[in-house]
Amino acid sequence: MTALRTQRLALRPIEQRDATAFEDFYSDPEVMAIRKFGVLDPAAARGQVERMLEHWAAYGFGMWLVEELASGEFAGECGLRWLEDGSDVELSYGLYPRFRGRGLATEAARAVVDFGLGPLGLERVVAISRGDNAISHRVLEKLGMKLDWHEDKGKHGLVRYLLVSENDAEAGG
Repeated sequence: MTALRTQRLALRPIEQRDATAFEDFYSDPEVMAIRKFGVLDPAAARGQVERMLEHWAAYGFGMWLVEELASGEFAGECGLRWLEDGSDVELSYGLYPRFRGRGLATEAARAVVDFGLGPLGLERVVAISRGDNAISHRVLEKLGMKLDWHEDKGKHGLVRYLLVSENDAEAGG
């Protein structure tokens, strides 16, 4: 399982020992206020961690725990995962509010996308976000992702962004 490192962040595959940290993360209303699946109770958070561990075991990639190098603090998560319908690999990320506004989400997401389109050999990556999460949309656009569709679903709507690998784009895909 691959760990990633950026100028300011360490990203490592999620482990079972991280379950408590993720219970706190997923139950934090400030963290989850802009996430598409909302606040999770402890049982749902543990279930999410189990699914992330299963994804790593099945595919050799998944969600990384993000730590700020300067402080060593748990900052959030960032990673790649197959959508439930198996159609695409999705980029997903989230940070505690105290780590937002400094470009860390973009930095983590760039490392993850580069890994996905590079060593993993993915042809494309999608990101699905709440329709009203303009800050996340800007992060995705900084990565070179393009708005693929918008759906007026639920209270906030959903958008999907798409990034196609340069090799696939050159081949006409």
